[in-house]
Amino acid sequence: MLASSPFLLAQNSNPADAPAASSDPVETKSWLKGITTNGYLSLSYTYNTNDPIPRINQFRVFDFNDEEPQLDVAQLVIQRSINKPNQFGFLFDLIAGSGVPPVTAAYGLFRHTYTGTGGDVDIPQMYVSYIAPLGEGLRFDFGKFVTYMGYESIPGYDGYNNNFSQSFLFGYGIPFTHAGLRMTYSFSNRISAIFTLNNGCDDFRKVNDGYTVGGQLAVGTSQTTHVVFNFLHGPQRPHDTSDQTNDWEIVATWVPGFRLSFALDGLYGHQDNGVARGQDAIWRAIDGYARFYFTHRLSLAFRGEVFRDGGGVRTGFNQTLREYTLTPSYDLPAKFSRLNPHFKRADGTFVIRADFRGDFSDHATFRKGGNRLTDQQLTAAVNLIYQF
Repeated sequence: MLASSPFLLAQNSNPADAPAASSDPVETKSWLKGITTNGYLSLSYTYNTNDPIPRINQFRVFDFNDEEPQLDVAQLVIQRSINKPNQFGFLFDLIAGSGVPPVTAAYGLFRHTYTGTGGDVDIPQMYVSYIAPLGEGLRFDFGKFVTYMGYESIPGYDGYNNNFSQSFLFGYGIPFTHAGLRMTYSFSNRISAIFTLNNGCDDFRKVNDGYTVGGQLAVGTSQTTHVVFNFLHGPQRPHDTSDQTNDWEIVATWVPGFRLSFALDGLYGHQDNGVARGQDAIWRAIDGYARFYFTHRLSLAFRGEVFRDGGGVRTGFNQTLREYTLTPSYDLPAKFSRLNPHFKRADGTFVIRADFRGDFSDHATFRKGGNRLTDQQLTAAVNLIYQF
């Protein structure tokens, strides 16, 4: 979804100076013509060899339904994009489906206050934007927006991940959305920064009297290499501002050639008194990614991951999870971006792909059948995408 990938910011060109906006009818008409509509549709089917009862894939993010055709998400985005000083814009992002919305729903909007469950409809993003004529242009976004953290993102019209299934890091290590203020500034075409002040992680309505601050520094060391530093700090417990949650993350990408790309995502998370009073919760993850294009339409992506949930606060078990995922993909038609094949952008594109994944734990935490537990989970999935 828009602005969910930090690497896009590092590639922005410097905005040129522009005259101040006026009430001229011609300019108003031109502003309205700049409003665009885009969409995204994802369907999937997943099979789990454990045959769990109930038929739920453990520790999965969006692909949690087993042996059930699923409308992951149907998305409609209405926006007016801006890139120059003194411009005003907005974005409204509406999604529906049985996969993504129940997970991304934020407290106080589409997540039930008492049961904690999310519905099949969500608004992950809705904000207004303005670029102030300060330096090269300081951008302000106010409202609700997807997180700046993570190599992976919530899939949408403006990009989808290399793999169909999401990593443990994405699902359990970082937030999905924020509500508040986001400021973005590009120092050059290779260096940019983000600062956020928001209600918290996945909270549309405040759950305490504190605020969460976050930031990002994205550096393009060359045309083929980018390094991003992310951080987050703030109280996340209801009615408690003393216990703080912190996330530190580094994401690096390398595209050595037209056909091949690599990425690395490392995360360290910490929550005061997360396990019990006097015992902090710590979670750590390291994810590696690779993608190879056999042709301009056919590609194969790989992800390997280790996620340590110290204290069991994130997944519910004190465990170390590992997963390995292979995703062959075929695009009709394929529009290849040499600078960033991870986060592709294409209009009117149809994609079919498979997803073969093995999950492993150092404890028996995966359901097998109706009354057994095992230390592994193997799944296969097919995914159909249409974006416009």
